[in-house]
Parts: sequence; C-alpha cells; structure tokens
Amino acid sequence: MWKVMVIICTLGNPCTMFQQDPVMYYKTEAECVAVAQKKEALLLGSFMDIGYIIETSQSKCDTTSKGA
Repeated sequence: MWKVMVIICTLGNPCTMFQQDPVMYYKTEAECVAVAQKKEALLLGSFMDIGYIIETSQSKCDTTSKGA
C-alpha cells in the first residue's frame, strides 16, 4: 500500500511535510504518484496565492505495511 507525501520548502521557513488527512492508501505506486502530483500542485498554488516564495517542493509516495 502507498500513501501520499508532499514536501514544500518556502523562502525563510523550514520545509514542511504534508500527508492526506485522513491518510488514504493506494494499491499501486502509479495511482499514488498521480494523486501526489495533483496535491502538490494544489498546495503550491495555495502557498503562492498567500505570498510565499517556493524554494523547492517534492511529491512522493511512501510504502506502508497497512493492508499487507
């Protein structure tokens, strides 16, 4: 099972890791990556809308033993 993680680093602030709330688990990495990329784009848009300057961002999927 896979879960979504998005990491965003803004200028002058520490990097922050986001997970879906509630956490959702995906059966395939490809499905998870597609969701993670969409979530990253939404988060980046929100951060930029309120004036943050994005240094770096990354979306990824982490494996978990849930459901195994």
